[in-house]
Amino acid sequence: PQGPGTDFRTTEGTAINSYWNNTSFPAGTINRNAAPMSRSAWASTAQGVLAQTSPVNVAVQASVDMATNVLTVDVEVYYTGSQTITSNKLSIAVVQNNVLGPQSGGSNFNPSAIDPATGLYTHNHMLRHMMTGTWGEAITSVNQGDFFQNQYTWTIPANINGVAVDPTNLGVIAFVSEDNENILSGTVEVAPQIIFVNQNDAYCMSSSANDAICGDETDIDVTFRNYGNQDLTSLDIEYSINGGTASTYPWTGTLAPGATENITISNVSFTPQANNTVVVETSNPNGVTDQNLNNDQATTNFSQFSAAGQVSNGVLPGNATVTIVTDQYGGETTWQITDDAGNIVASGGPYSNMSAAGQYPQTPVNVNLSYNECYSFLIEDSYGDGMNTAQYGQGSFTVTDAAGNDFITGGVFTNEVRESFNADGMASSITDLETLNISLYPNPVRNSLSVNGDYDSIEIYDIYGKSVLKSSAKENIDVSSLSSGIYVLNIKVDQDIAIQKITVTK
Repeated sequence: PQGPGTDFRTTEGTAINSYWNNTSFPAGTINRNAAPMSRSAWASTAQGVLAQTSPVNVAVQASVDMATNVLTVDVEVYYTGSQTITSNKLSIAVVQNNVLGPQSGGSNFNPSAIDPATGLYTHNHMLRHMMTGTWGEAITSVNQGDFFQNQYTWTIPANINGVAVDPTNLGVIAFVSEDNENILSGTVEVAPQIIFVNQNDAYCMSSSANDAICGDETDIDVTFRNYGNQDLTSLDIEYSINGGTASTYPWTGTLAPGATENITISNVSFTPQANNTVVVETSNPNGVTDQNLNNDQATTNFSQFSAAGQVSNGVLPGNATVTIVTDQYGGETTWQITDDAGNIVASGGPYSNMSAAGQYPQTPVNVNLSYNECYSFLIEDSYGDGMNTAQYGQGSFTVTDAAGNDFITGGVFTNEVRESFNADGMASSITDLETLNISLYPNPVRNSLSVNGDYDSIEIYDIYGKSVLKSSAKENIDVSSLSSGIYVLNIKVDQDIAIQKITVTK
């Protein structure tokens, strides 16, 4: 697992893997009739298995009732040959396709599986459940001509370990084995028939909200699906945060049975807490009462880092520098800096993989930090072992502000490191005007600001942290283009910066 929603394990899958003592990946058994082997041996071993005759035929069909979320599987087993043993085991595996998530080496070895919208890997044939238990159900009549049939059901959960279970992307596989080992025969993966019982049924699949750094607004993403047997053309989406007043988003469109829609409700205000709860509920599909009220609500949480005490102050605004030194596997390293609106203002990686362990400096990246704006720096390692290890090299990351202060450093971590900060310019290293022998007047100013002293450049920010004017002119700075209001000046002298507020009046 590499964060929420990426735990793809199942109880049965873990037990099967432990039984075979599989500790190296990718490795696995073929038909459970040999110890786990490397992928280079899979093809030849499979060809040998396919050449063998089988004493049994297996058939399966499946359906999903979307009103009850119940998967029904019918299995028939017919013995066409004799065996030396007196019983077999029938296993029914439920797998899922089109699951997006991380995958080490995915972009290198199977780039066509990378989802262009998210950059995540598309996982297929992923084990989700064993309907007959980890090792299957016993069949005690296994002589030539014997026939076995049975029906199995499973109420599909909304998620397993936080990973959504999508009934329309499930597959079913039935196979017969001698015991825990040696599979005799099985079916191909069968997609269940999807049965829509209700006319008007909107399924609120999931919701999510962007973490906020210092702000009091977030975007809410909602995913819903038409579980009715007619087109969905309208829907009410009610949402609230932290138990506040609910608002309604009226959706209209055309959604066929089984189709999915994703919407974003932008700039939703909330009262910040360290942990914030979003509740989303769908209602009135096609203007009528939803016929299935059990799948209409989704709840999610998001953080506000300032309320949680996770935002550092005192970072100098202006030109910051991100310095990355990767280990041998630079292709695992990516990073980004985002502002409070979720915009990516700087990013880097993945970098190149190298042939030997060591330290590999990357070209530093400069990024302008606006005054009194909050940011988050996020660095991730796709393999989950950071970038500073004795085995692969002593990598590191450093973020330096405009005064040369290293305010974020590290290298030893697992999956990711996130550090949030406010470029409020209140660090003790900021120099005042008197120390730099600089004076400015008039203040308030109308059109021309006089700045006396020896300095390199001036940058002016509005109260929202947006850079509105840059100048290297000496003595007189033309501010006639600025509207009335309060502004902040960054006056740079070599490696020092002085900050001064001014008022523009018209």
